[in-house]
Amino acid sequence: MITKIILADDEERWRMIVHDFLEQEGYTVLEAADGQQAVGLLRANPDTALVILDIMMPVMDGIQACREIRSFSPVPVLMVTAREDEESEIAGMREGADQYVSKPIKMRAFTERVKALLRRSGKGQELLRIGALELEPASGTVRVQGEAVSLTPKEYDLLLFLARNANTVRSREQILHAVWNTDYYGDGRTVDTHIKNLRMKLGPCGDMVRTVRSRGYLLEAPLP
Repeated sequence: MITKIILADDEERWRMIVHDFLEQEGYTVLEAADGQQAVGLLRANPDTALVILDIMMPVMDGIQACREIRSFSPVPVLMVTAREDEESEIAGMREGADQYVSKPIKMRAFTERVKALLRRSGKGQELLRIGALELEPASGTVRVQGEAVSLTPKEYDLLLFLARNANTVRSREQILHAVWNTDYYGDGRTVDTHIKNLRMKLGPCGDMVRTVRSRGYLLEAPLP
C-alpha cells in the first residue's frame, strides 16, 4: 500500500532533506511550497495519510492551511516551525494540529515521530464495543448505533484512550500525556474543548463521556 505524505515548506533545501529521509522509509512524498499548495494537493489526494506544515509560509501560512484542512479532512497534521514561542504552538493545536515540532530537528527522531503519528491515526488490531459505541482501530472507524461517525485524529485518539480505560477516571494531565504525548505542554482547556466536541459528535452516546468533578473524565460503559 502506498502511504502518501504532503510536505509543505517554503525552504526548498529543507524540503529536499526531509523528502529524502521519508522516501527512504518507504513513503511517497508530495511537496508544496506554501499552505495553499498543500491544501490543493490534499484535495487532489484525499487518501493522503499525513500532512506536514511549516508555520511560516507565503500565500497561506501553516496555521491558516491547517484551519482550511480541518474544514474538510481529518488527516493527521504535523506542524513544523523555527519559532519556539508557546503561543504559536497553542495556535496550531487549536486549529487542529496533532503534533508540533521546532527547527532545527533531528531527522531520525523526526521520522520516528511521523511513524508514531501514523500508527496512532488508526492502526491497530482490536475491535472495541462499549454499549452502542464501536471502535475499529485497524481502520480508524467509529460507529454509534451502527452509523459511522467522522472524528478528527485527535478526537479519535482521545476516544480510543478513554475506551481502553472504560469506567476509569483519567485526569487532564494523564490525557494530555497519552493523547498529545510528552512533547505537548498544553493546558486542560485543550482537553475540555476536545471532550465537548467529542460528546457532540457521538450523539446518543455522548453522555457516556462523563466529567468527574476535580478529577477528570471517564467513558462509562453501560451495565450489561
